[in-house]
Amino acid sequence: MAVSTPERAVPVRPELRPDIEFLPPEDGEQAWTIADEQQRRFTRLGGGAAALLRSLDGTRDLHQVRQDLGPGIAKQQVDAALRKFTDLGLLVGTDAPPAKQGRFRFQPPASLQFTVLDRPRFLAPGRLLPRLMANRVVAAGCLLAVLAGLVAVSLGAAEVAKAAWHPMPWQHWLIAIAVVIVVNAVHELAHGAVLARFGGRPHRIGAMLFYCAPAMFCDVTDLWRLRTRRQRVLVALAGVICQLAAAGLLATASALCAGELAQLLGLCALMTAFTGVLNLLPFIRLDGYIALMAWVNIPNLRDKSMADCRAVINWTVFGGPRPRRQLPDGWAVFGAFCLLYPWVLAFNLLVIAHGSLMGYGAMGALSWLSLLAGVIGYVLYRLARMYRSAGARNPLRGLVTLAALAAGLTALGLSQPHTEKAYGAYTTTGGRAEIVFPEGPGMLPPLPGGSVELMHAGILGRRPVGSGTTGPEEGRTKAPLDLFVPFQGIPGQVDARSYLLDSVTLPDGAPARGVAVARAGTTTWLGHVARLTVKDPWETLTDALG
Repeated sequence: MAVSTPERAVPVRPELRPDIEFLPPEDGEQAWTIADEQQRRFTRLGGGAAALLRSLDGTRDLHQVRQDLGPGIAKQQVDAALRKFTDLGLLVGTDAPPAKQGRFRFQPPASLQFTVLDRPRFLAPGRLLPRLMANRVVAAGCLLAVLAGLVAVSLGAAEVAKAAWHPMPWQHWLIAIAVVIVVNAVHELAHGAVLARFGGRPHRIGAMLFYCAPAMFCDVTDLWRLRTRRQRVLVALAGVICQLAAAGLLATASALCAGELAQLLGLCALMTAFTGVLNLLPFIRLDGYIALMAWVNIPNLRDKSMADCRAVINWTVFGGPRPRRQLPDGWAVFGAFCLLYPWVLAFNLLVIAHGSLMGYGAMGALSWLSLLAGVIGYVLYRLARMYRSAGARNPLRGLVTLAALAAGLTALGLSQPHTEKAYGAYTTTGGRAEIVFPEGPGMLPPLPGGSVELMHAGILGRRPVGSGTTGPEEGRTKAPLDLFVPFQGIPGQVDARSYLLDSVTLPDGAPARGVAVARAGTTTWLGHVARLTVKDPWETLTDALG
């Protein structure tokens, strides 16, 4: 008799696959790490489960396995462990053949990887680069570089501030992007080198698109072969340490130079530090998550915590069975952040897509509406999958809960006022100030006499520098494109409307040009979202067709 699972059955005479490795626990730990090299998977098992798995030699049937464990072990516990071994493919006849992997691989949820080097020899244990990058002198140098950069910025590295708050020549941006790419390559090599220094071996190095952003990667799954948490965390953080050290050196150099070179070095330092800090986010598969997973000593932490969170949602929303969690209660909250954060990134990508597509008139509006329909369809598909996997006993409960949630969000959106804004630029020449707003689908005009906030135009955002009110309209004009972007020297012009700026308040030393944000009316948050997502694109499309 076999114990059934939804996908396959436990073999009648379970036998451990001969290629499975048992990695002993570190000092003070009880759990063993099970290495499945064929599937590139590492699994953590308690001491009792590991002993049971090791004892499966194919000579005993399920009844004998239960008998040999003695009456102190419940039948349900043994069956649950055997089901787990079967689902993981650790038994002979239960493993799936390894999928043929090409150089291009898709890693859910949103990573397309291209392998440049497979098991690179120069990152094998004992080679020069691993010995060099894991050297204590190199580590001390990285720490000193980070400290030097912090000191340089704290003492007033003005050019770093200019890079943050002022437009920079577009040529500087190209150079800064090239510097970030080179530093990112060193970042990934550092992961592999430190892993090799501790006895592991990186499997792949390459380039990828990560949530539509170009990046590089190094497969350090072998860190689970390392014996201590400290070694695993160092492997995970080695790249960020190198990246912050490079940012520190660039910031120090910027403080020691002057002129355009100082501005360029400041921009490079800023972008390098920003991408390094971004890597510490623990909610997606970046270095911060790998470091957290290594420290708490739980492989596949993100997947397990998200599964626990889904189980709680299925239970509370759809009336599914009471959740049987894989991790302690607090990790379900972490799983909720892991589930939500990709949607936050997707929302930001949608905002960028909306701004880009609407500039192309009817074709852009049609593309945006198609994209929006696809996103809504995908959300409904995910909800339907969650409902099916819940094993819901009360479908009406799920419908009522979702309807109540939608009604609550609608009521909140209708009750909260929202000030509509028009985004443009201001310029001051010869004591005369004016504001310019680009024309196009979805672009709102400023209210006559409405308040206008004047801001810096840097890449890090908008810091207020002054204020004014919208004066008389001066008419249509052609405005330079670089008025509306944080880059200097961008060729091209855009259709715009120009207005005088009244009641101007600008302190001495304020930039002669920057961002202007003018009041354009009042609506509700729901009305604002509806206008951006549906009303403006639909009107643009119907005007073009009519």
